[in-house]
Amino acid sequence: MAMLQIRRLEKIFEQRSMLSIEALDGVAGDILAVVGPSQSGKSLLLRMLTGMLLPSGGTVTLAGQDIHRSPQARAQIGAVFEEDLLYERLSVQDNLDLYRQFYGLPRSRVIETLARIGLSDQVRQPIARLSPSARRRLAFARLLLWHPTVYLLDQPVTRCDLPTRELFAHVILQLAQEGALVIMADEDLAWMGRLCTRIVELQDGRIISSRACAQTAPSAPDQEQGNGLHTAVAGPDRQTPFRIPARKEDRILLFDPGEILYVTSREGKIMIRTTTDEATSNLTLQELEQQLLGHGFFKSHRAYLVNLEHIKAIIQYTRDSYTLQLNDIHSTMVPLSKQYEKELKDLLGY
Repeated sequence: MAMLQIRRLEKIFEQRSMLSIEALDGVAGDILAVVGPSQSGKSLLLRMLTGMLLPSGGTVTLAGQDIHRSPQARAQIGAVFEEDLLYERLSVQDNLDLYRQFYGLPRSRVIETLARIGLSDQVRQPIARLSPSARRRLAFARLLLWHPTVYLLDQPVTRCDLPTRELFAHVILQLAQEGALVIMADEDLAWMGRLCTRIVELQDGRIISSRACAQTAPSAPDQEQGNGLHTAVAGPDRQTPFRIPARKEDRILLFDPGEILYVTSREGKIMIRTTTDEATSNLTLQELEQQLLGHGFFKSHRAYLVNLEHIKAIIQYTRDSYTLQLNDIHSTMVPLSKQYEKELKDLLGY
């Protein structure tokens, strides 16, 4: 029996239909990934599911109760949207303590939640001094504090560094195992793809595809040299002393191109990722693309350069949605745009 049921859900603004969902169900343990381009209705759908935005038609029920009519049903739904919505003048602990008092929870719950989300060492830190990743962790911690039945996560890993992304993946899988329903929304499946049990693709406020998705658990790097891609692109002579500099905290790291998994643009910064490190480059993505030309790198997305030697699989989640799975220990997913997928297909001949 469905835990969450959407039937003929409509939202009309200024005589224009912005959302029209005929039917969508979610059950305990599900991790639904809602994917689609900007303005496709992803965030609007999640805001409707909070019960705070009234529909123009249709119903959303949780365990048989209409969430727009039942405060008890709405109280089982928690959400984190793109904005972190933290109290800037309060410390990390005081932010959570405010919510703890609202829900009538014991003080011990705050300490437990901060430990689970990896913020135990920053409990007294004012919000203004937190990194973007730490702020995102605290926004997520608000939900973990009171254990809702349904978790709505809009762009959950926006502004997040690699450790935070991995932590969120681990926690979300735990929540599903504990019986929660998790619904996430983002523009691509590069991060969500390995977690979700089902993919729902939106376009112009309507579902254009919905299908089950086998979870891809993190695995050890492929030790075999014959993964089908090593011979596809001729790499440079590894004796050539060519290095890419990048900064990590107080150090300048010098990376051999062969050890780089991918380069990406994130929140205005250029990040270089290897199997063990993530560091910031002073070069632009275009400059790095020029430097890495001939070293086996391919532009898979407007914000990603990926090392073809580290690609383990090419995954097509939906009709127009592709993702590259890398062979590192986390089975990292990198977005592959439709236009670049055609170029990659011609390059590798698959």
